Amino acid sequence: MTKDKNKVRLLIASDSFSKLGDMAEGIALATFVFTITQSGFLFGLFLFLRFVPELIIGPFSGYLADKVSRRTITVSVNFSLAITSILLLISHENYIFILIIATIASFIKMLFRPAFLSSIPLIVEEKELPNINRWFGFFGGFARVIGATIAAYGIFLNNIALIFSLNAVSFLVFGIVCWFVIPNKKRLINQDHEEESSTLIEALKFMWHSKKIFGLVMGSTLLWGCLALSDTLLVPTLGTAKDGGEEFYGIYRILSAVGMMIGSYFSYKWYKLFFDKGKHLVGFFIPIIIMCISTLLIPLSPFFWGYILYLLIWISKDLPANLLDVELQSVPNHIRGKIISLADAIDGILFSLITLVLPILTEFYDPGLILILAPIPFLLLTIWLLINSIFQQYNKNSKSN
Repeated sequence: MTKDKNKVRLLIASDSFSKLGDMAEGIALATFVFTITQSGFLFGLFLFLRFVPELIIGPFSGYLADKVSRRTITVSVNFSLAITSILLLISHENYIFILIIATIASFIKMLFRPAFLSSIPLIVEEKELPNINRWFGFFGGFARVIGATIAAYGIFLNNIALIFSLNAVSFLVFGIVCWFVIPNKKRLINQDHEEESSTLIEALKFMWHSKKIFGLVMGSTLLWGCLALSDTLLVPTLGTAKDGGEEFYGIYRILSAVGMMIGSYFSYKWYKLFFDKGKHLVGFFIPIIIMCISTLLIPLSPFFWGYILYLLIWISKDLPANLLDVELQSVPNHIRGKIISLADAIDGILFSLITLVLPILTEFYDPGLILILAPIPFLLLTIWLLINSIFQQYNKNSKSN
């Protein structure tokens, strides 16, 4: 049972509200940037610079989460993000200004996840983590549906100032809740015997020697790499398929939020199905295969079947999330933030490279064609890894019998 149900519920509600505002702002900015530039390269640069912070400070953000009060970090991050939304509200007509503010916001966001995710085990019993993570994801997905709807409405009315205002308020509310809910102490009383500090090298060694965590991180890297394909190429594909087609991006983002909500809800059952040793990688590879097939089929019917395929992509994206998150949250408290940030940084390397390279290719080739071909290497590699994992598990079971 959770240590304080009301605190957890309040945290889930405020986290979801912040995701609502962030989703709305993200869609509005992406659509607005492509509309004012009409360039796949400049749009890709916008996406890439938002992920550059993950490459630069991503691995080190966890060090801060293990060294400084996690409550202080989460509150400061939310208040700072509220300020960036206010700045966009004041001036959002200039591409360079948007680029600078979006990049700064990305740097700030890098500090949040290790501190926040590391704090959850301090207010939730370990055995309840899969279920609580499920509800964070489910209500976060529901909030994103509303946020995407608001974004589509704001874009249609050409009133994205309303969206920036909403996002600023949502981050302020979340910051206030974090102050009252997240414990100020970095460690539980019964963990005081743990080391007072640890290095990134020690965190890397821990991850390397933990085959389960390392395998899940590699699976997560493939998953995010596949997701980057549609994230990077969808807007240019829609824009070239139909005049003004990028305006349908809002509908796609609504479907992505619905998919996350569905995937998060079933992630608990998915976790129970695959958490046994040896099966966890299978639980990651199956969704990646679905994502690859769905991604390469989108350009064939972007304004009909593409909607269903995109929904499948995002359901598959969140299905295996618990398999990795619970393992990350279960590592020793004094090193937890570093492990989480390292896992995120490894994911981000491939994701960032894809968001940098593919937009350059769209200057020479049709985005839809690239979106058809790009998932094939991911598909073939994942099928091979899945078969290999199944055979390894079969051999282990045979030896044990």
